[in-house]
Amino acid sequence: MRLLIAGGGTGGHLFPALAVARAVKVEDPASEILFVGTNHGIEARVIPGTEFEIRFISARGIRGTGVLNKLSAMLEVPVGVIQSISIMAGFRPDVVLGVGGYASGPTVAAAVLMRTPTAIQEQNSVMGTTNRILSRFVDRVFISWEDTDPMPRKDKTVLAGNPIREDICSASPMEKEPDRFHILIFGGSRGALSINRSITGNIAGLAPLASRIEILHQTGAEAANEVRQAYAAAGIQAEVREFIEDMGPTYQWADLVVCRSGASSLAEITAVGKPAIVVPYPYAIGDHQARNAAGLEAAGALRVVRDEDLKNGALIKEIRSVLETPELLDSMARNSRRFGRPEAARAIALELLNLERSRR
Repeated sequence: MRLLIAGGGTGGHLFPALAVARAVKVEDPASEILFVGTNHGIEARVIPGTEFEIRFISARGIRGTGVLNKLSAMLEVPVGVIQSISIMAGFRPDVVLGVGGYASGPTVAAAVLMRTPTAIQEQNSVMGTTNRILSRFVDRVFISWEDTDPMPRKDKTVLAGNPIREDICSASPMEKEPDRFHILIFGGSRGALSINRSITGNIAGLAPLASRIEILHQTGAEAANEVRQAYAAAGIQAEVREFIEDMGPTYQWADLVVCRSGASSLAEITAVGKPAIVVPYPYAIGDHQARNAAGLEAAGALRVVRDEDLKNGALIKEIRSVLETPELLDSMARNSRRFGRPEAARAIALELLNLERSRR
């Protein structure tokens, strides 16, 4: 199969796409895969370091910009479509998969115009604007949540889950002290300012647990020194990193995860069956992070702390509450594992191969 994958912009779009690409190569080693993105998205930095090739088109966001920028972005759409048609004329894909991000819309639209089999993958429980539009025209829609809003047409929809990196479930845990409770805190690749501040501003609440806990905290570059000093002053054993490269062993090390509720983070947490406290990013489009977490909270798989409550010490209080209730932790871990879909990438890969074969 010749597969073209379009999209990126953020890791939340790109890394599931890479997981699908590698799953396709496992199922069909002779397959050829090409990525299409923009030269200002994360894909421009990441894909050249992988086994895959990438081509670039002109595309950028329309939402939340000024009138002139919106007009300019809209005028770029037909340019991106024409560029995508040119790329596809050379590559001749059997299937085109859009994964969200600026490049996804023009490329999948071009594929529809060229009558090439098409699919999109939606990571969140609230569909993005581009995927909402494309879902009416593509052949397959891969969703990650049973309550996706809006729900695409049933005959083209596949509940596959959100693909995760292949090492997440298979990794061995980092070395750890057996008598300590291990807490992983992160807020995305750049950290989360409000989570970092909630720790430094309320660190006294964790100090009484210093002899029982060990923390690994990804802060991003700007907050690392301040957070490191706060832990040291409170006598808490903590390793502070600007960025964590290898999340597989890190998840296996953790007894509790504290993070945002982005789709990829929740997919990884449930795949490894970890209890979690999540703080939905309050400015996510359509409030999709809160929606992502709601069903898992209702099922007892995680606890939710609102971002606006962080300054009042709510996160520290929740960590202490969970830590002091071992039966709750065990229950959360079991419930989390029930929602995990570690085979999501393979499920999507097999469906893409079936879509290609059905058009022969």
